Amino acid sequence: MSQDNYWLRRAQGGSLSRRRFVGGAAMAGVGAAGLGLVGCGDDSTTSTPTKAPAGNTAAAGASPSAAAATVVKGGISRGVYLGATVYDSVDVHRAFGDPSSWLSNYVLNKVIRFKNPDTGELEGDIADTWEAPDASTYTFKLRKDIKWQNTPLTNGRALTAQDVRWHFERQVSGKTAAGADTVYRFASIYKGIKIETPDEYTIKLTLPSPNGGFLARLASFTGAVPNRETTEKFEADHRTITEEAMPASGAFTLKQWRAGKDILFVKNPGNFRKGEPNLDGIIVPQVFEDPNAARAAFEQKQLDFWASPDASLTKSVIAKNKDAMAETLTGVANTVYLHLNMNQQFKDVRLVRAMNMAVDRRLMIQTFHQGLGQVSGAVSWLQEGYAIKPDDLIKLPGYRTDREIEKKEARALWAAGGGPALGDVDIKVEGSWSALWPDTSQVVVKMFNESLGVTQFKSTKTSYTEEIIPNLANGTFPNWTAWTGQVTSPDPRSDLHSGFHSKGATNFQKVNNPELDKLLDESVGAVDLAKAVEASRKAQAIIIENGHYGNVVLYNYIYPSAQWNYFHGGQKVLPAPGKPGSGYNLFAGHLVAKNVYIDTKDPTFQGRPSVTI
Repeated sequence: MSQDNYWLRRAQGGSLSRRRFVGGAAMAGVGAAGLGLVGCGDDSTTSTPTKAPAGNTAAAGASPSAAAATVVKGGISRGVYLGATVYDSVDVHRAFGDPSSWLSNYVLNKVIRFKNPDTGELEGDIADTWEAPDASTYTFKLRKDIKWQNTPLTNGRALTAQDVRWHFERQVSGKTAAGADTVYRFASIYKGIKIETPDEYTIKLTLPSPNGGFLARLASFTGAVPNRETTEKFEADHRTITEEAMPASGAFTLKQWRAGKDILFVKNPGNFRKGEPNLDGIIVPQVFEDPNAARAAFEQKQLDFWASPDASLTKSVIAKNKDAMAETLTGVANTVYLHLNMNQQFKDVRLVRAMNMAVDRRLMIQTFHQGLGQVSGAVSWLQEGYAIKPDDLIKLPGYRTDREIEKKEARALWAAGGGPALGDVDIKVEGSWSALWPDTSQVVVKMFNESLGVTQFKSTKTSYTEEIIPNLANGTFPNWTAWTGQVTSPDPRSDLHSGFHSKGATNFQKVNNPELDKLLDESVGAVDLAKAVEASRKAQAIIIENGHYGNVVLYNYIYPSAQWNYFHGGQKVLPAPGKPGSGYNLFAGHLVAKNVYIDTKDPTFQGRPSVTI
């Protein structure tokens, strides 16, 4: 598969045809993927190999130019490292919102991790080495030098195979320590797994059937291994945000994690990766939903990097400071999404099929991101290796460029499915999105009323933490649009299986299609990459033909961010004169400890306000 992503190559370089890339290489806004460091760049989306190599500790994903730079130790960075700070749980197993999982990557370790999130290349984390003789059997030899942060509950004890065993067994059980039923986000991935611990630093996993994407799931940003004692202490009150709930095993400790307050990370002196992190600490200010405050803070060097939802503004600030700032292009891995509740108002599949064609993806890209983006099928174009190819995608309903055909078929399906009898249809806009693009409600109402030839649509506001996430499992979530969960790896098979298989843990729409189940099982179980991709693309076509079963993927966009020259943000490709840098499309927060530093000798560091934690 290609080592370069087509869409970002076009954004950085040559001309853009309207057919393939709506609009021009203009601008894009920042999404919940975060600013600057949270996924960016021209990626390769090759699949994780079934047989894993032994882990290693080479420079994590650094480009040759980045690796050659002189790293400076010390200093405290300030920036929106985590994007939207909407935390639904301190329990990484139960968190359905991505921010909690993102944050865990700065504090906790995973069994294995992505050396390069875009290519799927792996390296050890808790595991020093591992063997996978087949796609059902995995044996991990764990490091012996990882310790938990010294707290009254952990006492600085060693992290052992029993911690990892509990990490898996808890999710398999579907229960809390007190025996209460609960929903773990990726429980279906671990169902039927056999777990053995021959000794304190070895763990063997035997899956009930081959799973070619299993290693990618372990390495994703949702794979952090939390501390058992603390997690169980906070089970009953897991939605109250507190730094006490996440003692560290990784690069940083949490000094402050409280609702509405700046997040404070401090260097963990006990980190097993010697010499990491480069920074003494990180401050994450609460400015994501206040673009004006964020810009002012950046221009005063109170933030080290920044991007505006109005991407032309980012460009203009860089242009005015071209000798002091650098630009980075970022592919936003939080997919823009329309979620229609098939358990309630949209029970007839013809209605969600109509909505899938009524939504004008290209209009939204042009309106909100000035054309810098691309429609996504059931799998994001960021996962290039598995996504339906653009030339094939534009032949499918909802993605055709002829809007009159889309409208005609959408109106017929809306009428046949009883759409006019629904009365008012409220497509809510999530608050963190509307804070950046406040005119979204008007755009959505006009778009659906015009496409379907009705006057019944309206749009109010909603919240991930108050209305959406708490009601996913019980099926009473509202109809809403904004970002959905971030793309977790180059391999989408586990996520498709979880969301659309009749036995999937996140199948909140209760999809039950035997043909689809068969294809999803074939794709996940395939060892041969070509067969895995073929089955996955057939499954994606069924999903799209059925209006995504209400889980309507819209698009992924690209945005430029700015950073002061003194700040080295760990991009995959560093900026050069007249050329923007590129980072990782997929979340790379776990690489910050290795790749991010502040050069106090750079001339632009002059005038930067001092800061302490």
